[in-house]
Amino acid sequence: MATNSQKREDLRVQKTKKALTETFRQLLEEKRFEDITVNELCDKAGIRRATFYKHFDDKYAFLGFVVQSLRDDFDRQIWSSKKPGNTSDYYTAYVKGLIAFINYFDKTFEGIMQSEISHRLISILMRQNYEDTYERLCRSVEDGMVLPASIESTAAMLTGGVGHIIIIWVKSGKKKPIDELLADVSALIQRLQSQN
Repeated sequence: MATNSQKREDLRVQKTKKALTETFRQLLEEKRFEDITVNELCDKAGIRRATFYKHFDDKYAFLGFVVQSLRDDFDRQIWSSKKPGNTSDYYTAYVKGLIAFINYFDKTFEGIMQSEISHRLISILMRQNYEDTYERLCRSVEDGMVLPASIESTAAMLTGGVGHIIIIWVKSGKKKPIDELLADVSALIQRLQSQN
């Protein structure tokens, strides 16, 4: 059982990470990722550099944390409300929620895409997304969901395929309306599911 001192420390850590995350999102709306320094992030968030480095090795590790936080928000809003059942409906709901979520954090994702090191940043995003998706699919299979392939392959297909569709959509300036994008992805998922 946690003592009051441990609970206060946990609350302080949560507040620190929240302040850093909110400041980071604001900075990404103003500049590219590579132009954001740890000093600037800490100064604007009102956090000491030593505190930042107590929790993160560098700004890339911090980006991984931010991605995880975004996925946790997404999980609370979208994924956890879906019940196992028809896998194609499940995947379609996942993609719909993911696209809406990315559209909501539009400026943050555009800041990442416009970065000169966007390939590295996208790699971090995709790796984190795969790990999270794999974990969620494991829980869903335990709850009774039947997958058309192994958990590893399903997680890779979802994160790789959907991730690239979304990357192309964002890089194209989101020319295709969201409804059309969702219809395309839904049709692909339905077609793949009908092959089983």
